[in-house]
Amino acid sequence: MIDGSIILVGGPASGKTNYIARLWLAFQAKKGTLRADHLPENVEYVNEAVSHVLSRKFAPRSERNMEESARRDFTLSVRGDEGAGPARNLTVPDITGELWKRALETYELPQEWIDALAGCSSAIIFIRANSKLNRQPMDWVTAREVLKGHEDDDDDDTEEDDADYGLDEDEDGEQIARTVVRPLAGQPATTEVKALAVSPEEGPTEPILADAEVHATSTQDVGLPAQVGFCELVRYLTVTLGERPDGSKPRVAVVVTAWDTIHPDTRAAGPAKYLQDQFPMLAGRLRVPGRLEFGVFGMSIVGGNLRNAAFRRSLKRRNLSDLGYTAVMRDGGVAEDPDVTLPLAWALGD
Repeated sequence: MIDGSIILVGGPASGKTNYIARLWLAFQAKKGTLRADHLPENVEYVNEAVSHVLSRKFAPRSERNMEESARRDFTLSVRGDEGAGPARNLTVPDITGELWKRALETYELPQEWIDALAGCSSAIIFIRANSKLNRQPMDWVTAREVLKGHEDDDDDDTEEDDADYGLDEDEDGEQIARTVVRPLAGQPATTEVKALAVSPEEGPTEPILADAEVHATSTQDVGLPAQVGFCELVRYLTVTLGERPDGSKPRVAVVVTAWDTIHPDTRAAGPAKYLQDQFPMLAGRLRVPGRLEFGVFGMSIVGGNLRNAAFRRSLKRRNLSDLGYTAVMRDGGVAEDPDVTLPLAWALGD
């Protein structure tokens, strides 16, 4: 039996868990290019996600407080060519979106993840369309508001510079002579000392704290723009994914989830054009020749929004494994293929 691994990559609420749930329904119904001989029964979180979808609800966002070691891997045997291909033992290291988000914020990957990535020669990156979690880069309006928090900053007076000198030393380390104020006639000498003996640590305390609060307030909603984070995910995969057994390039499927929420005119142009319009930096990165091969897909797991009551009612008495589709470019146009296993099958080389 051929062994293979594919890693699923995506931030919080990127649609990864819901895709796995819909994929499970396709495997159970034995529909699609890629088919599973047997499904593991002890994958608790997958079973919970399937239960949500069968209840006509999206699976909730994964636990935000999971530890870095809390991975949710599973292994199953699959065959390509609609079940006629050779059996392949497929391992799927699944790291939650919350942990990927943390990795992007800290630019650090645990060694355990690096080992998991190196053991895979395929990956799927999930990008959810119209997600409020997709931070947009600053424009001239938002940049002005953020820069207001820095308007009192002095580039020549940083904390690092201050740490190099004593409180009473100048830039050359020489002792700073204290100014001596002569007492006025009839005034006790102690008054001048009390007025001048305020240390630099005590004096500016309130203004510094105020600046810090302003800075925190102005930047608390500003984070890494989504497309920068996506490019960082691509970089992680570029440097860590293992080689394919046949020596060809590792494949990465980029899946735009919630495809049905996009305007029909935009959907008609295809998922690659959507990335180009919404995340041009990422789209450009995918076009750069390198050691990875990319494929772009759109994905709708049931063909509509499960938060819409009318749509949910329309699903009564319908088999959910018959719903949903993969948007893929064929013959110069966009096709909505009912096979939701296509991104996985393509990434595996089928």
